Amino acid sequence: MLPAANKVGITLALTFSLAMVCGAAERWKIQYFYDQRDADLELRDIRCPSPTHCIAAGVIQDEGHERGVVVLTTDAGQHWSLINVKEHPITLFFLDESTGWMVTDRGIWTTPDGGTNWSKLDSLKGLVDVHFLDASHGFTAGFPKAVYETTDGGHKWAKVDAVETAPGEAEHTIYDSIAFQGAHGLIAGSMDPSEPTPIRRNPATGAIELKPADDTVILETQDGGKTWTTQSVRFDGKLAKLVFAGKDKVAVIVGYEGRHKEYPSAVFAAQLTGKAGETIFAQRDRAAVDFAMLPNGRALIAAIEPPGNSTEVPIPGKLKILESDDLSAWREMDVDYRAVARGAVLAAPDADHVWVATDTGMILHLVKSGSGAH
Repeated sequence: MLPAANKVGITLALTFSLAMVCGAAERWKIQYFYDQRDADLELRDIRCPSPTHCIAAGVIQDEGHERGVVVLTTDAGQHWSLINVKEHPITLFFLDESTGWMVTDRGIWTTPDGGTNWSKLDSLKGLVDVHFLDASHGFTAGFPKAVYETTDGGHKWAKVDAVETAPGEAEHTIYDSIAFQGAHGLIAGSMDPSEPTPIRRNPATGAIELKPADDTVILETQDGGKTWTTQSVRFDGKLAKLVFAGKDKVAVIVGYEGRHKEYPSAVFAAQLTGKAGETIFAQRDRAAVDFAMLPNGRALIAAIEPPGNSTEVPIPGKLKILESDDLSAWREMDVDYRAVARGAVLAAPDADHVWVATDTGMILHLVKSGSGAH
């Protein structure tokens, strides 16, 4: 039997250790919420070029009217500014805290000051994604079977020649996911040979929707876009997101909405060296909507809990964030119970600063429970 003094010492040590663990626990805290009567904000993308500077973009629906907006912070979320833009944002990309680009429903815009002021570069329509390798060299993609390259910061765009020989008819193909890791780049598109795949918007949410496709076409470059190879891949669902998940590995989110599947989605990890991919995440009550690989090797999945027994997310469900250190075992994180969404986008400027924006007008930040962070 331990002496009483030793018991007290052990108790105090355990108490102190537990306090340290609890104090360092992470949780997702709402930092911004657009809560206006008879108006809704659908945030469609978020980019954080630094730990203190984040920019989100989307559309406000107010009594039948829509207007594009940008929401930004330069002090890690303590204060936010809402800025009107002339068109409806779809996707953002930032090279640094100052220089960024925005794809809208009617063209491409750029900002020289971190998202406060925007000027239009081009009126290309049907675009969905954009990515720049430096201030001059970038790519944009969309419909119909559209992949363009610029070497002057976005003032002029030329169609990538490899698209012409890639599988799929133009009227049936949309490229909607661009990912680069250094000079290694992937541009993925969906094909449906049965009928055209036009871009359309859900009248209730304003979100871009496509008919679920059976085939995915992937353009790959190893030299920053000088040369490309193409291949087609069959998924029993629609490729929703493609993200680099380490050296020579990608994570792919495939959605099964409308496919009468047991799962609403699945996340696959595939080697780019020819090895077969594997399912790393699939849960019946978690619809994965985004994936992020942090610099320290930790992976995050943003997911939505479908309401009731459905595997689909027709109305907002609870936002869930899961983490893994090995792309195998996933742990649910502490997320503010008020956070609900149909879709969400993750942004991580580094391993210690991570954000998520929802299509219900919320922006959450991952904070230490005992840090007193705002």
